[in-house]
Amino acid sequence: MKWTTPVEIPKSDIRIDWKSNVAFIGSCFAENISHKFTDLCFRTAVNPFGIVYNPLSVANMLERIANKKLYTADEIFFDGENYHCWDFHGSFSSKDSNLCLQQMNGAVESAHAFLQKADVVFMTLGSAFCYFLQESGTVVSNCHRQNANLFRRELVSVERIVFALESAVQSLQTLNPQVRIVLTVSPLRHFKDGAHGNQLSKATLLLGANSVANTFKNVEYFPSYEIAMDELRDYRFYAADMIHLSSTAEDYIFEKCGESYFSEETRRNLSRVESFLKLSNHRIFDADSFKVKTFAQNALLQAKDLQAQIPGLDLSAEIRRFESFI
Repeated sequence: MKWTTPVEIPKSDIRIDWKSNVAFIGSCFAENISHKFTDLCFRTAVNPFGIVYNPLSVANMLERIANKKLYTADEIFFDGENYHCWDFHGSFSSKDSNLCLQQMNGAVESAHAFLQKADVVFMTLGSAFCYFLQESGTVVSNCHRQNANLFRRELVSVERIVFALESAVQSLQTLNPQVRIVLTVSPLRHFKDGAHGNQLSKATLLLGANSVANTFKNVEYFPSYEIAMDELRDYRFYAADMIHLSSTAEDYIFEKCGESYFSEETRRNLSRVESFLKLSNHRIFDADSFKVKTFAQNALLQAKDLQAQIPGLDLSAEIRRFESFI
């Protein structure tokens, strides 16, 4: 007896392991899934400008990064408390204009360097609703809680989504011709648009992503949205707000992602790395005790063995930690 409707995932020739450089760009769902990779010591870069929900802002960001175009003082604004930029998350804002620019330009430079060597870029689309500045018509990534009268909100067309995604792909290809790109639509619902508005937004993103995945040989689609809607169609797979996915659901989608992009050997090694990291995260109460020193010595040997046996795996932080107890 079947209790779900399994989502068939097309086979992929993309292979991710600990030698791979993997970038995640887009909505908060991209951050949630990327944490699974980061926590397991994969080489990752996540949302260089902070969370980005709409494809137009993603395209603008990637064009800027590809051209390594740094920000200038006329691209930030002061709201009476902090300096902000419409392209960046609030974590880049600052009371000091120079610090604000320094953080932003540091993000541009580090993202440029990482994407040049990235093997795979996951691009997660959150919403087809975009905010535009009334005065200039420029799309914004973050409204920074400014007066609503400054903005115009619009559900953009499929054609405009396709144009933005094609631009994003071309920026990445210019920077790194060998990069592989995985498009996915976030299953997190934007219920401030209402149930119907949310569905219209997701449908627009799905049509746009499908068109671009069928146009470029180095682009494919991973069905995160469909897995959540069909295989996990139950509120027990959601967090308390009934909007975000539960950690169980995120683990399940990560597992499905692994089935697509990890080799059999990587999946076997994943279990070994996961077991070691659980051991590594063991809380230390008495660092000077004999038991702790013995525990640290054993863990140190395990870490060094894993590093030697799994190409690309970097456990240097864990090794330094256990060496400090000996």
